[in-house]
Amino acid sequence: MEAKGLNPIPWKRILAVVEPLSVFLLYVYLLNVSWLRWMDALVDFPRDLYFAWRVSVGDMMYKQLANWYGPLAQLAQGAAFHIFGVGIDTMIWTNIGLTALVAVLLRDIFRTLGNQWSGWLVTVVFLSVFAFGHYAVMANFNFLAPYVAQTTYSFAGLVLVLWALTHHLQSNRTWWLGLAGLGLAVAYLDKPEALLAAVGSLGIYYTVRIIQIVRKQPPVWDWYGAVCWGRTAVMWLAGGFLSLWLPVFFYFLFRGGLRYAIRAADFVPYSVLSSRFRNAVMTAPMQLAVFGFDQPWVHFFLQMAAGTLLLVVCGVMVKASWIWTRAPKYGLGWWLGLVLAVGAGGLGVWLAEYRAALWSEIGAAVVFPVILAAVVVAGWSIRVAWMGRADWARPLGLAVVGVAAALMLGRMILNGRIYQFGFFMMPLAVLWLIHLVVVEASRPLAGARRANLLLPMVFSALVLAGVSALAQISLGNYARKNFEIGKGRDHFYTFAPGVLKNGAVLQVLEEAFQETTPNARSLVVFPEGIAVNYNLRVPTTLTELEFHPVALAYAGPEHVLAELSANPPETIILHNRNFAEFGKPYFGADEASGRNLIFWIDDHYWLDVSAGHTQKTVTLHEIDVLSPRTPGSSGMELLHDANEASLPATESGH
Repeated sequence: MEAKGLNPIPWKRILAVVEPLSVFLLYVYLLNVSWLRWMDALVDFPRDLYFAWRVSVGDMMYKQLANWYGPLAQLAQGAAFHIFGVGIDTMIWTNIGLTALVAVLLRDIFRTLGNQWSGWLVTVVFLSVFAFGHYAVMANFNFLAPYVAQTTYSFAGLVLVLWALTHHLQSNRTWWLGLAGLGLAVAYLDKPEALLAAVGSLGIYYTVRIIQIVRKQPPVWDWYGAVCWGRTAVMWLAGGFLSLWLPVFFYFLFRGGLRYAIRAADFVPYSVLSSRFRNAVMTAPMQLAVFGFDQPWVHFFLQMAAGTLLLVVCGVMVKASWIWTRAPKYGLGWWLGLVLAVGAGGLGVWLAEYRAALWSEIGAAVVFPVILAAVVVAGWSIRVAWMGRADWARPLGLAVVGVAAALMLGRMILNGRIYQFGFFMMPLAVLWLIHLVVVEASRPLAGARRANLLLPMVFSALVLAGVSALAQISLGNYARKNFEIGKGRDHFYTFAPGVLKNGAVLQVLEEAFQETTPNARSLVVFPEGIAVNYNLRVPTTLTELEFHPVALAYAGPEHVLAELSANPPETIILHNRNFAEFGKPYFGADEASGRNLIFWIDDHYWLDVSAGHTQKTVTLHEIDVLSPRTPGSSGMELLHDANEASLPATESGH
């Protein structure tokens, strides 16, 4: 008998507060334990800092600043520096806001496709595994300080496309398509991987909607209605796209003319069609290994094996849940289903931790199952629409996200590691796969028993166990980064020299410049060191900001030499850099790694003794500060020899 005057506990209202609050607290916790430890001191991320600084003072992209990717992220960061001041803190707070926005949109997408639990689970996975991932000694592969800003901005554009399309399915209000067009423009102006995924998701959406409209009242085919809807959809998509693309186009038009504006605003498709970048990337052994082209068949079969094992684990869990729901309670079948489901989950944990390489095995296992599932779901959505069924919206929503997830994996088909480029290429795939098992695979079981939670509970526990293991790796790396460098708004933490020398090398490079040529108005650091330019606020005279073999192959060594001859800097710093991962022993080993640059520098620069310039060797890292040769000046010949190996060098982050 119920007590009078007492209301039942409002669990739905409590969960409506607790669920988003828990995600917010997780985000704050991850920010706190990793604060200012996301970036590398010398490689990759400092390029974005320098870029944003120079854009904020008016330098022109693609003319004064060479850029490999689209312009939007750099324009946004330059605007932030112009408004809020130049500093790492400005960029970090911008990225904090962008990461929070992406997390909110992902949560809403999977809540719309599934339920509150799946929305919470995928958000936890995104934040813990991808947004704050730090699985290798080199940083730069997270959302707070990515190796290039276009990764996170383009991913945000793709997520905006998916969010708009899932909501357009619910309300059919055409302005959602305008938002999708805006997201497409963000991807178009940033990076090709997200652009391809966005185009694919829009393509499957447009195709299925046209089929659904044509076939919704068989046998009368509504071609006129399909044409009207298609025309309206294209207009709204184009309007959303142009609302962002046109301002960017006019920005470049007013600064450099029509040809410059077309090239800059359309740089992403231009770079995809151009063979120069692809050829440059594919010349380095490290890049071949990153893409999996070093041993393609080995990588292919390893990932197929890992993917098959993942499918087996998921299949056994689904089958076990089917047995469990249909067997008499506490009977043999009931216990058999329970043991099989829990056992399969345990097997999945063991496989993921095989050889203590959780971060690698999970990525390898995801690629092919997601691609296979995306093909199946896309075909299912087309079939449902063709049959004129009323439930066409749910499979289409799944197909839109699944196609985008599969296309984002294009670069990872032969190498599914998440600790490098996977931080922005794999989130969608992993989250979509989790949703398929937790929500979609459980739908057929819902009618068998009122509360069939076996499959969602076991799989969610497996996912959370993997998240915990991955988070421990990241948190362990963050905890070891206590070596403080930089000053004021530009200070952050990195590894001590005994773990990674990049932070110490950066300090020595800055000290060498300040001791010898503190009044120099221009500086070029070879082969990498744009961080020095940014920290000292001394510009380079070259459009290229890096001089490793891939960058030289993309720009052309002859082009770099011509620029150097035409715009010689007041100071050059040379430091040894091991290029083993690029297949070269050191900077200047041959033409592809800068030998002509070394020879030119040797002819035109030297160690100026009168200015107190000396050669330094710090932590086994050799550094020369050089000044131009002038008539009547005294100095020392350049001590570097392009035909001799140098001392052990800085660890690479490429």
